[in-house]
Amino acid sequence: RELDLRDDHARLLDIVMRESQRLNDTIKNFLAYAGPQRVTRARVDVARLVREVGALLLQGRDGTPVVHVVVEAPDAVYHDVDEAQIRQVLWNLASNGIKAMPEGGTLQVTVATGVGEDGGPALRLAVRHDAHAAAPGDVERMFQPFQSGFRQGSGLGLAIVRRIVTDHGGRVSVQSTPGAGTEICVWL
Repeated sequence: RELDLRDDHARLLDIVMRESQRLNDTIKNFLAYAGPQRVTRARVDVARLVREVGALLLQGRDGTPVVHVVVEAPDAVYHDVDEAQIRQVLWNLASNGIKAMPEGGTLQVTVATGVGEDGGPALRLAVRHDAHAAAPGDVERMFQPFQSGFRQGSGLGLAIVRRIVTDHGGRVSVQSTPGAGTEICVWL
């Protein structure tokens, strides 16, 4: 920013900086997937995390295409989770949802409590978009490493989601319906 560059040099420098950031993100994603992760649980207001990720998504959008971000989170929803890892889950799911809507649409991020399969308290995080539905054969494949459905994707985002959720003792489910969109639910 402090350099006095000609317009063409400034554009080239901007491209180099963006590509450096993209490569850095790819390396971080790979290391996050490949390296051992320790889950450090604490009582966290997950509704706050959902609202914060929603706010970041709204700030990070340049408006093309128009994506409406709808956040449904009660005042507080506490659960014992690793805050940084659950924030990563929300970010990866929401980012993929936005990428899945190249013509724009609505992205909905929700959090709710319920009863788990074991009868104990459960947490449900869901990210839904109204873009095209995934083909039935693609649903399982989308969580495998290096299986990106996006041109600029590394194919690690959803693999990292599944790993974090599994490390938390949870599960991920996908409901994809033609004409209605796709919803990915995380149950902890």
